[in-house]
Amino acid sequence: MRWTAIALGCGALVLAGCGTDGSTQSVQVDSGQAAVSSEFRVSQAEIADDVALVLSGQGLPPGEPPAGLAGLTTERVVRDRLVSSYAEGNGIELTRTQVEQSLEQLASANGGEEALNNLALQSGIPPQALDEYVRTDLLVTAIGQKLDAAGDEAAQLEAARAALSEYSAAIDVEVSPRYGTWDDAQLQIVPGSELSTPDSGEQATS
Repeated sequence: MRWTAIALGCGALVLAGCGTDGSTQSVQVDSGQAAVSSEFRVSQAEIADDVALVLSGQGLPPGEPPAGLAGLTTERVVRDRLVSSYAEGNGIELTRTQVEQSLEQLASANGGEEALNNLALQSGIPPQALDEYVRTDLLVTAIGQKLDAAGDEAAQLEAARAALSEYSAAIDVEVSPRYGTWDDAQLQIVPGSELSTPDSGEQATS
């Protein structure tokens, strides 16, 4: 997948015009939130649910996630929301058929649906989130094509990354200090001095 594997180098599934008026509203992460912005919020309960799905899929006991899994989950979900928000604000849409076809191609390239699901779990992604993962990748491609229609794939990907970085800063994306800080330029979480035990207490309920 170009978005995660090439654009961001996030190590997830390595398989085979800004929509704001420029105004920002300062946001703060409260105890029940994993991430916030002026356009979207990600609850700790949502992250806990995804972590629980990964643990179940890996056959691990609940409440004992690998170190860093909740932070990586938060990073993935924030990217999904960021890309979706930007696309919506700029009139970029996908059909359900596009997502389904891309997911089928991804499964075919990786030995089938079961093999793809196992690969996702190994990467800390619940199979239930693969639709959104694929959708994000397709949206990034569409964003790049809209911003640099004459460019090659690398130029389009860079155009999308730059636009999303600018948008991330404009909507003031913040993550819970337990994970670190959100880096708008890299579009990822950077662990910081405030980082506590990454996954302790992540089984919170809503």
